[in-house]
Amino acid sequence: MDLVWPPPQPPADQPPAHTLPLPHPEAYPDEPREYARALMQRRDEIEKEIEALKDVLSSHGATPQTSLVDPEGYPRGDIDIYAIRHARSALVRLQNDRIEVTDRLGLALQNAFAPSSSSSAQPNGHSETVNGHKPASAAGEEPSWPERPVARVNTVASGSPAADAGLRPADLIYSFEGVTADSPGGIQAIGSVVARSEGTTLAILVLRQEERVTLSLTPRNGWGGRGMLGCHILPV
Repeated sequence: MDLVWPPPQPPADQPPAHTLPLPHPEAYPDEPREYARALMQRRDEIEKEIEALKDVLSSHGATPQTSLVDPEGYPRGDIDIYAIRHARSALVRLQNDRIEVTDRLGLALQNAFAPSSSSSAQPNGHSETVNGHKPASAAGEEPSWPERPVARVNTVASGSPAADAGLRPADLIYSFEGVTADSPGGIQAIGSVVARSEGTTLAILVLRQEERVTLSLTPRNGWGGRGMLGCHILPV
């Protein structure tokens, strides 16, 4: 096999492989939930494409970190350098797309499930604010949330990211960054979201007694306990 170096590049006017446009909010006027659903679908597609590219690299005996030159600095002749570079480039684009779609999804979920009124009256005439968000009374709002919860909070460790976000024991989680009871994998999908979201703010929709509450939770290590959340959740 003749080795060509540098590998041939695609024409400048050719769109990058494996890159699809992200859903745009203007395509979903007055339909914030449909926009959020489209973002979740695109995120799932990106995840599948990322896994496929990792399989491509694995089939060539390579990883994103594998050196393409030998100890003397010459291109290696035992691997398909062009295929590996092409897969790596597409992988970087997709990983950037995943970050972008995750950021957009967090905002889209907050808009999709935000209370329609600016405040929520409590029986004593005051409104409660949780983690910077005001909960909406379940009785006074349109039924815009998922029909059923995906998980229940069992315990929350003091000083944990979950505690900082305002999550409390007995809270019912209806959506965890887009993961609902109807999502493939159910509660296991929450673990997948957390594993790839360290330092990323996630939107959580919970029902606390009779109050609907939107929380922002940022998973992180090094808070002094186990895991990146510091809470124990159970399937409902």
